[in-house]
Amino acid sequence: KRSINTLKLIMNTMRIKSTFTKAWQLNERHYGALTGLNKDEMKKKLGEKKIHEFRRSWDLRPNPLNRNNPYHPINIQIYKGLKKEDIPDTESLKDTFERVVNYYKKNIEEKINHSKNVLISAHGNSIRSLCKFLFNLNEKQITKLEIPTGNPLLIEFSKNGKITRCKYLDEDRAQDLIIF
Repeated sequence: KRSINTLKLIMNTMRIKSTFTKAWQLNERHYGALTGLNKDEMKKKLGEKKIHEFRRSWDLRPNPLNRNNPYHPINIQIYKGLKKEDIPDTESLKDTFERVVNYYKKNIEEKINHSKNVLISAHGNSIRSLCKFLFNLNEKQITKLEIPTGNPLLIEFSKNGKITRCKYLDEDRAQDLIIF
């Protein structure tokens, strides 16, 4: 809901009257059994070191979330049209990367290659995953990439799909991109 509301605010501010696509594949990483807990509750349950490992590792998944849990996506209305086997019980950043990049390649890349403007409003780990792909970051670099909340990243592409320029629009709150 947050990223959809953000997108609506951006479109309204820019007076864009276009429709948009809701794509579950761009949703936040599924934290499995940690879903529904805030950071403090997670730290009490597993310890700060383990939570940091889950949040920053490439291929470590938390324990799966029980499918009877009301927080499991199969029990949430917006996922009702999906095949249950497509909905994960838990994800690593690597899993999120695969989901996001597959969607990007099938639904977004061609638009960019045809010089279309694309606005993506998503969540931290899905944006980090997309940046890993676009900027060809390795597993160590992706653990260091910070995505500032609410600071749009403008990426310009050449006609052959190569990145020619990128910058955060609010330079005072910009993070190091570690790529340029």
